Amino acid sequence: MNEVNDSNATPELTLNQVRDSMLGYVAQGNAGHYQIGRLYNYVVANDLAVKGGYASAQLFFSEHVKALSQSTLSLYGSVAKEFSEPVCVAYGMIKLSTLLTYEKLAKLQLPEGDPGHTSIEVPLEDGAVRRMPFADCTLEDLKRALKHKRTTDKEPVPAGEAARVQFLKDSVTRHFKENAHVRVDARVHRGKTLVSMKDVPLAELERFAEALLDSLQPVRAVG
Repeated sequence: MNEVNDSNATPELTLNQVRDSMLGYVAQGNAGHYQIGRLYNYVVANDLAVKGGYASAQLFFSEHVKALSQSTLSLYGSVAKEFSEPVCVAYGMIKLSTLLTYEKLAKLQLPEGDPGHTSIEVPLEDGAVRRMPFADCTLEDLKRALKHKRTTDKEPVPAGEAARVQFLKDSVTRHFKENAHVRVDARVHRGKTLVSMKDVPLAELERFAEALLDSLQPVRAVG
């Protein structure tokens, strides 16, 4: 999508004016969220807080806009970059933020303007998947759709690395036969295979280290 919010197009404002405006929009509830995001982007894009003597924009907002957390300001800012004010008011910032995440996972191209007709794959209780327009989705529908995408669209571990991952899993299983909670998971992120270890008791770190060393034996042998 093309950004609809050009921060540099905002009339020049001082930090005090930004603060007063943001606090006014906070009082408006949902209707003011888009403008809060736009003002947040304006401050960040123009280094306004740093120029005003603050170490960072985050520090300025934490001191003067205490009603909103940094994560909320960032969410409003990211949504305000992508959608117009009428769209933000119509659907709400959280639903639109969730849609942006879904867009990346599903490799979609959202339409310009109103994204209401965007098709979302929503899993149902019986396991079936129903295609629903974004406009008809609740926030819970969108969350289930995200979870479904993350589960079903995982990039497989390359065959050459899958064998090594399996050997690691087998080694951990041998060393922790009586503790089925200890496990190894692997996933591909940005082209790299990442391995995570879960539920290893602190008191058994030495045993876990032995399992790791044993899993390296084939690698050493090949080397």
